[in-house]
Amino acid sequence: MKMSSPRKPQNYRDVIDELVRMCHDGQGQIDSERVRKGVWNQNANADFIPEQHQINLLLERLSPSDREILAGMLAQSVVTGVFETLKTLEEFQIEPFTDGYEGSPYHDFVGRLDDWSWPEDSNT
Repeated sequence: MKMSSPRKPQNYRDVIDELVRMCHDGQGQIDSERVRKGVWNQNANADFIPEQHQINLLLERLSPSDREILAGMLAQSVVTGVFETLKTLEEFQIEPFTDGYEGSPYHDFVGRLDDWSWPEDSNT
């Protein structure tokens, strides 16, 4: 960790923590859980939402281990989307995401995904 971490407002930490929570437990896990269960949309059939019915048929054909691989890919795509969004906020100099404790806000996000602790800060 850097010796002189920039001071950040509480909403910076709150936003990043909420994004991490979403990736671990919220919207970022919904599609992965559907894949693990082997049913994308229980209401879909050949006549009603046929594209989702096709996904159901695909998931039925996959083994549990293959579904787990696919679920991991879907969860990682959500993380990538958040990472790229934070990168864009920094590039366009949107406060408070112009920098981070560990270089960039997306670095802080990745660290928090892995249970990194926030540094001590006089704003906390």
